[in-house]
Amino acid sequence: MFFHSRTLRRAAPAVAAALAVILAAGCATYANSTGPRSTRRDKTAKGAGIGAAAGAAGAILAGKREADEILAGAAIGAAVGAGVGVYMDAQEEKLARIPGTSVERVSDDTLLIRFDSDVLFATDSAALTAAARDTLESVSGVINQYDKTAVVVQGHTDSTGTEEHNQELSDRRANSVRGFLVDRGVDDGRIAAIGYGETYPVAENGSAAGRQQNRRVTIMLKARAI
Repeated sequence: MFFHSRTLRRAAPAVAAALAVILAAGCATYANSTGPRSTRRDKTAKGAGIGAAAGAAGAILAGKREADEILAGAAIGAAVGAGVGVYMDAQEEKLARIPGTSVERVSDDTLLIRFDSDVLFATDSAALTAAARDTLESVSGVINQYDKTAVVVQGHTDSTGTEEHNQELSDRRANSVRGFLVDRGVDDGRIAAIGYGETYPVAENGSAAGRQQNRRVTIMLKARAI
C-alpha cells in the first residue's frame, strides 16, 4: 500500500499540515453554501472541526484515496448520481443514532464514523470488546442497507511504544473491525482496512487525554457521484 511506506509515513504530518488548510477551506465553503450539517448525537460544526488538525486532515485524505480505488473497481454497483447528498444524509441520520458513535460529514459524498474512546479495544489489544461487537453489529446493518458506498476502516495509535509496534497494532485493529463487518454480511470487495500507526495524531501525545484521542479506529463511507 502506497501510504504504508516508512518514508512517506514520516513525511505525512508535514504534507498533511499543508493540505489541512486546503481541506478546511473546502469544508468551510461546503458548510456555508448548504448549511451546517448536524445529527442528534454530533452537534459539532463540521467544517472547522475536520480541518483543525493536520493529522485529521491527512487521515481523511488517505482514506478518500483508498475509497476511490474501491469505487473505481467492480465491487460497487451503479453510482448514486445526483442524489448522493440525500443518500448520505439517510445513512448519517441512522448511524448517529447508534450508541457509542458520532458521525462527521466530511463532504457531500463522504461520512466518517467515530467511536467513543476505548469502546472497541482494551489497551494494547486487537480483540474486539463485547461493547464493540454490539456497536459494530448496528453499524454493519446500516452499511449493508446502503451498499453503494466504499468502506475504509482506519486504525491509529498514540506514540507510546515503538513505531513498528504501533504500526502492527493499528493494522491488527483495523483488520479486526473489517473482519467483523465482513462476517456480518458486508461485501469484502467494498471494504478495506488500513493501519497508520502513530502517523496521524489528532491531539498531543504528551498528555493522557491526548493519547486517548489518538488511539482510535474510524470508518469512512464514500459514495460515487457522477
